[in-house]
Amino acid sequence: MAPRPRTYTLSLLFSVAAFSSLATANCNGGSLNTSSWYYSVEKYPATVFDVAQETRRGVCDIGRHNLMADVTIIPNISQQIWIPPQVCDPDNKTCLIPENNATSHCIYGGPRLYYTVNGDTYDRIAQRLNITVESLMEKSSGNMTATTALQPGQFVKVPLCEPSQCILQPYTFSSGGYKDLADKYGTTVGQIMMLSPTYNYSTSVVNSESGPTIDLPISCTALSSNITVVD
Repeated sequence: MAPRPRTYTLSLLFSVAAFSSLATANCNGGSLNTSSWYYSVEKYPATVFDVAQETRRGVCDIGRHNLMADVTIIPNISQQIWIPPQVCDPDNKTCLIPENNATSHCIYGGPRLYYTVNGDTYDRIAQRLNITVESLMEKSSGNMTATTALQPGQFVKVPLCEPSQCILQPYTFSSGGYKDLADKYGTTVGQIMMLSPTYNYSTSVVNSESGPTIDLPISCTALSSNITVVD
């Protein structure tokens, strides 16, 4: 069984953050490694936080350089990650979804099915959707807990607020990460993932003028003050 991603990720985050503080305090711009290269993931589970620590880069710098959906998704064996130039102030925070203090029991506008990826738990999915983990797990069966590792490639039904809507449009993804898009367009990381369920990351923007085109839900909102939760 895969390890519990949240505990593993947070411990690595502290290690990366400690390195970042030291690097910033003693940074000499002229001594930075400004080269870029492809890093091949050779073991599982190895997180993007591991890669950041090993290459002495910020995890969010790596995530945005590769147009990652979420840096907490565990890479596959042989996945190629494009390593950006080193900077004095590596970013290990701004791409991370805040800890889940959600009070909502459903999402606005859909879609209904979430496709699980490496490292997913109900807790992680609820965090990406900004809903309570209890509402997401209401229809779960067996001895599952909020932090039980879920097998990738499965569908999880997500409770929907009715009536509600999102405006759906194609979007050429050329910079940043899914959290940047979610903050800008009034949606959630999880809903963007649900519309492009097999997308993880892309290095295409490094070698071309534009990145991939994804479906983007924008301005997701309730259409009434009386909301019904559709399970």
